[in-house]
This record gives sequence, C-alpha cells and structure tokens, in this order.
Amino acid sequence: MLPFSHRYLRPEVVQDDSKRMRVQIEAAFENFVHHGDRHKIATQLEALSGGKIPLGQAGYMWHFFFEHGELRDILDVISITYKFLKNIRPIEKSLQWSEYIQFAFDTHNMRYRMSDDGSVVLRVDEEFEEARAATLSGLQQQRYTAARIEFETAYKALSVENPDGKRAVRSMFEAAEIVFKMMFADAQRLAGPQLGQHLKPFIIGNYAADPPARQAAERLLQGFTEWVASAQYYRHGQGQEEPNQPPLEIAVTLMGAGASYLRWLIHLDQAKLAAGA
Repeated sequence: MLPFSHRYLRPEVVQDDSKRMRVQIEAAFENFVHHGDRHKIATQLEALSGGKIPLGQAGYMWHFFFEHGELRDILDVISITYKFLKNIRPIEKSLQWSEYIQFAFDTHNMRYRMSDDGSVVLRVDEEFEEARAATLSGLQQQRYTAARIEFETAYKALSVENPDGKRAVRSMFEAAEIVFKMMFADAQRLAGPQLGQHLKPFIIGNYAADPPARQAAERLLQGFTEWVASAQYYRHGQGQEEPNQPPLEIAVTLMGAGASYLRWLIHLDQAKLAAGA
C-alpha cells in the first residue's frame, strides 16, 4: 500500500535536495546503525571527505546533521553506512539499507540513485536509467565481459559530480566496437564502411523472411552509422590541449542511442551464433 503523497504528490521536477528525504534518511540511519556504532560512521566521514558531524554535550548531533548538514556530507554518509553494514552485518542488511535509501530517492524524485556497490550516483532521468539497466542485462554473458566493462565505465563517467561526457561517449563507442568486432573477425574497427561491408549483408539475410522488418532494420543501420559518425567527434583528439566536452544533453542523447544500438548488436550477435554463421 502506497501513502497518498506517494501516489499523487511526488514532485514532477527532479530535486537536488528535500527536507522530507532527509527525514527518511535519518529514520533509516537510526534504524540500521546501532547507537554505539555511529561514531565509526562519523570518523569515516572525516577521513574520507573532511565532513564533520556536530558534537554536543551528549555526543554527535545526528539529528542536527541530517536536518542542517551539507547535502554532500549526507550523501557520503549514505555510502559509508552501506559499506559499514556490509562489513559487519549480514549482507541483507546493507541491501535493505540500499533499497530503503533508493525508496526515499524515488519518493521525492531525487537526482540520485544507489549503485550496485552502495555508492550514491547521479541519475539523469528514468528513460536513461531504463536503457542502462536493459543493456546491462544483455551484457551479463562471459562473452561480453570486455564490452560490459566499457559500458559500465561509460555510465560511471556521467554519474560523478563533474560528468565526463567525452569519456562516457568514448567508452560507449568502445563497448559497441568490441561486440561488432566479435561478430565479424575481419572487421578492423567500427566505422561506416565496415558496417556496410559486414553488418548490412547479415541484416539482410537475418530478416530476409520478413520484408518490413528487413527494411526497418536497414533504416536502423543508417541511424547506427550516423551514431558512429557522431561519436567519432568525441572519440578522437580535436587538436586541442584540453579536449572539448560535449554538452550534457548531447552526451546523454549519444549514450541513450548508443545503449539501444548496443542491445541490438547483442541480439544480432546471438542470432549469428545460433545460426552458426
């Protein structure tokens, strides 16, 4: 059962901070971290980021911290608490902590999400996250380990405080190129001519029994070819000491499209393997 506010009063605009979110995080902290262990979290915060929990006569003032502390310190405490729980409690405790924090983020439409390792990272938007999750699912086979590493690197590059769009696009390109070159041993690199030489004939054959699908696939290939050309602007050096960063909206669009094309490549690779081609 969802409370009324969860159903009808969720903020439409993505939030950077929220008083109600802070209340939920404080409640979770009090529930998950024993009073005698909380000084360890405070010590870790000081050591890792220089953040400090205010001290009063009765000890650390956690309520004051969660209500008035800097957001960066609260987000750091979330990650530190995850690691602490993982190390000294049954594994399900850290997972429950992560799930509860994610629930708080989702409830208030926050700009953050919990990563698999318990870190707090930036969330671009729901569609972006859905594309990431769907593609990552297709990369779980051992065959795609190298591509998965590049794919995860791409998303991590956009999940930091200062997003590195160029690195994100380059890593997404590398992930697609790895799968493409596994499909076609003779392909030297991922480029328009190589796509026309290797992938187009396979697509025509793969969808031969379904003319509308074949025609649609050929159009998709044109889009993929354009994506490759667009990504090249941020893959190679631009003759400058400091390479240009793409505007965030360009990086996000290239990432989203790249994830979709990568999922398609994986599907085609699986079809090629099944056919023994």
